[in-house]
Amino acid sequence: MQTQNNNFSPEEIELIKSTTLNATEIELKTFLYLCQEYNLDPLKREIYFIKYNNKATIMTSRDGYLKIANLNPNFDGLESDTVYQGDKLVKREDGSIQIEYGEPHLVFDKSKLTGAYCNVFRKDRKKAIAVFVNVRDYYKKGAPIWEQYINAMIIKVAEAMALKRAFAISGLVTKEEIEENPE
Repeated sequence: MQTQNNNFSPEEIELIKSTTLNATEIELKTFLYLCQEYNLDPLKREIYFIKYNNKATIMTSRDGYLKIANLNPNFDGLESDTVYQGDKLVKREDGSIQIEYGEPHLVFDKSKLTGAYCNVFRKDRKKAIAVFVNVRDYYKKGAPIWEQYINAMIIKVAEAMALKRAFAISGLVTKEEIEENPE
């Protein structure tokens, strides 16, 4: 396989090939292209190649999206939080979401969790990118990480979605966006 990438040495490319199991040459080239395009390092586990239902999937995490944002000089921060029943979400003039906490939020009753929001701010835009995600759409029943850290997980989903929109990130998905049955 003759794959070239200016960011990786031949030895690193061979190592990356060994971690992209069952990748065709075209899939590997696409993977290396996205690594270079978004400045994500597969050897640091910032980006992953996985086959789901025999389809190539290139994934990153919220932290990968955050790295992409932090490398952009227009990134001006983000704010996010969980949303519980009784909370009130209000749109600010700049398009961002502000939360007014209700009592269920303050006692952290997980059965009252409805979702999370994230605002991403850019220096080159007047309006924030604001996203709300509903926990019902992403909660993975029986998944230990979701059972133990549901607040952190739903915030990560909201942040990932907002960062993707704010920086036009395409070709990458997060684990929460795909089915659970890798091959």
